[in-house]
Amino acid sequence: MPYIEDRVSSVEGDIAQIREDVTEIRGDLAALKAGQSAMELKLNRVVEDMAEIKANQIETSSLLARILARLEGVKPSA
Repeated sequence: MPYIEDRVSSVEGDIAQIREDVTEIRGDLAALKAGQSAMELKLNRVVEDMAEIKANQIETSSLLARILARLEGVKPSA
């Protein structure tokens, strides 16, 4: 029954190919997860930087308001 043996060999070859594909996909998923983690870390840094920039902007605005008040001869309230 060479026909059945050929079909079994063909199926075995297909299974081996599927296993290789699954292994490759697992590797790709691992790389994607690592990339995602790196992007999340970068995003967290951006959020922290934005918070710091906002705080600095508030401080700068307050400082400029006090300087302007002094130049105009207005006594600061605090």
